[in-house]
Amino acid sequence: MGELDVNHVARLLAEHALLLLGAGLVVVTIALATLVAVIRAAARHRTPILGVVAALSDHARRVPLLRHVVDRSAQLVPSAYVSLHLAVGLAVVLCAAAFVSVAHETLGDESEIAAFDLTFAQALHERTNPMGLQVFATISWLGSTGVLTTVTLVVAAVLLARGAVVLAVGWTGAQAGGALLNVMLKTTFMRARPEFADPLLAESSWSFPSGHAMGTFIACGVASYLVLRDRRSWRWVVPVLAIALSWSVVMAFSRLYLGVHFASDVIAGLVAGAAWVGVCVSAMEIVHRRRRA
Repeated sequence: MGELDVNHVARLLAEHALLLLGAGLVVVTIALATLVAVIRAAARHRTPILGVVAALSDHARRVPLLRHVVDRSAQLVPSAYVSLHLAVGLAVVLCAAAFVSVAHETLGDESEIAAFDLTFAQALHERTNPMGLQVFATISWLGSTGVLTTVTLVVAAVLLARGAVVLAVGWTGAQAGGALLNVMLKTTFMRARPEFADPLLAESSWSFPSGHAMGTFIACGVASYLVLRDRRSWRWVVPVLAIALSWSVVMAFSRLYLGVHFASDVIAGLVAGAAWVGVCVSAMEIVHRRRRA
C-alpha cells in the first residue's frame, strides 16, 4: 500500500470515526451473543453429540491401524483444566506477538503505520467539536490513574470483606503490575505524543502504549473474570463481556479523539492489556487449584 493510499484510508476512517465506533460496538455484542448461543446449543445437545462421537470411535477401533491412532490420540488429549490454560497461553502469545509487531512498525518514521498514525490523528483532530471534546474528556478521566487506583482499592476491600484473599491479592497485583508494565514499555519506546494535542489535556509521559487503554482493559478484563468465575449461567457472559469490551474500546477512542495518542498507541495498549489479563487470570486459577488440592 502506497503513501497516498495510506493517507486516503486514514482520512476516510477519521471522517466516519464515530459511526465506525458505534458499529464496532454493535458487532462485538452480536459476535459474543452468537458465540454464546452456539456454545449453549452444543451443551443442550451434548448427549447426542457425544453419542455420535462414541459411535464413530467404536467404528474406528474395528480397524487395527485406526484403533492404534485413536488410543494414542486419547492419551494426548489434555484435561479441561489443562486445555483452558493452553488456550489462555496461546492467546497471551498471540497478543504479545501482535504487540511486538505494532511496536516494530512504530519505531520507523517511514513505516506505513507511522504514516497512518499521523494522518489519522490530524484528520480526526480537524473534525472534533467542543461537545465531543467535553464528553470524551470525561470518559478519559474515568480511565485515569487516580480513578483506577480508587476502583482497585474499593474492589480489593470488598473481596477481602468476603474472605476472598487470593482474589483480592490477584486483583490488586494485576492492576499494580499492569501499571508498572505500562511505565516500563513507555520508557523503552519513548515515543512522543501528537504535537497538536490540547495543552490542557497534554501529559508529560510518553505515548506508546496508551496507559488509559491498557489500564482500562486490565481492570475490565480481570473484573469480568471475578464476576463470571462463580456464575454458572451463560446469561451473564454476553452482558458482562460486552460491557467490558465496549468500555475498553470507548476509552481507547477517547484518547484518539482528544488528540493525546496515536492509533497504534491505543491498539498496543489494548493488546498488551489483553496479554497481561491472560497471565493474571491463569496465575489466579493455578493458585486456587493448589489451595483446593
